[in-house]
Amino acid sequence: MSPQTTYRRSSSSSANEDDDSNINLPAYTFGLLTDIQHAPIPDGHSYTGNARYYRHAIEAAAYAAQHFQEERVDCVVNLGDIIDGKCADVQRWGGEVDIPTDSAEEQTNIDGARISVGHDAIDNVLQSLSVYRGRILHTYGNHELYNLSRDKLMEKLKIPFTMEDTGDLVGYYTYLIENSNQKDVEKISSSSPSMKLRALVLDTYDLCLLDRCPDSSHKRHRAHEILSANNHNYPHEENSPEGLEGVARRFVAFNGGIDEPQLEWLHQTLQMARENEEKVIIFSHQPIHPGSTWPTCLVWNYDEVLDILRSYKDVIIASFSGHAHKGGYIRDEESGIHFRSVEAVLESSPPIRTYAIVDVFENKLVIRGEGDCVSDVYDLDHMKK
Repeated sequence: MSPQTTYRRSSSSSANEDDDSNINLPAYTFGLLTDIQHAPIPDGHSYTGNARYYRHAIEAAAYAAQHFQEERVDCVVNLGDIIDGKCADVQRWGGEVDIPTDSAEEQTNIDGARISVGHDAIDNVLQSLSVYRGRILHTYGNHELYNLSRDKLMEKLKIPFTMEDTGDLVGYYTYLIENSNQKDVEKISSSSPSMKLRALVLDTYDLCLLDRCPDSSHKRHRAHEILSANNHNYPHEENSPEGLEGVARRFVAFNGGIDEPQLEWLHQTLQMARENEEKVIIFSHQPIHPGSTWPTCLVWNYDEVLDILRSYKDVIIASFSGHAHKGGYIRDEESGIHFRSVEAVLESSPPIRTYAIVDVFENKLVIRGEGDCVSDVYDLDHMKK
């Protein structure tokens, strides 16, 4: 490993070193990676021509996990698209599927083999990440839904999906991050921060077409109405933004939105964090701020989400997302909240491995980017009361 500046103590460090050695410790450190999009197929390109390295992506993820373990980060966040949609038909993209051909039920075997590719691929990525022995917080994106149901994602990624009154599964949740510095250092310096940090994971495929029953899903019906009203290419070219201008280009079927129950939960959770004097970092697959990404990657109702976040600028440190692949950043002028789209693992050519380690201090975030992930420092002066 050749990490950048390291703040964490190794397990062999003495707890009796001078107090000065603790002054620059971050309150929390977490690992961050997104859009691994592994598939057992040869390297290829996106529909817009960007090179993609499907097999190298899993090797990069394993390398990142080893780094996270060596740094003993407090948790790791995977921002979604852990496998690629091409797992659903690997033969079309030059991969191989082991299909028994001597069975009378050959077509059943073909269909089953195709389904198993996605399951096997996600298991293989999770195995590559397992060298990190702490908590991994997962969100999910469109590419998981091209391969697996939400029931299977709950099983494999341990996302705590809940069944809403409509009968639809939705995967939003929070996690209070444990400060492992407390474990490592017997005597904490008086200058060491006492911040409580909560991760808040949004489900931006709450309202969407993907893996929602066409006949009975209220959320799929809502998604159909949204796309019908906002994209003249739908339904024949549901993923095409052709002819749409500016942020209207977000109304494509590989995106989604956030429904009212989740918006209300977001408001209530942030209010509770404020009352408990907790700080919050938002995580989602799709970007929330139009200044941080391409318009075609935005959450459908990003404006509603932004309105809520801006009313809690004293609570929210930053928002991290994936989906956009090339990354992006903006600091919201109204609230001061930092919005960062993280660079994809998938599109870094070998031997480049793209991910980040984020150090959280009371007055700043330090992004230690690896590979194509841009390093940066974000001050937190917007949180001053």
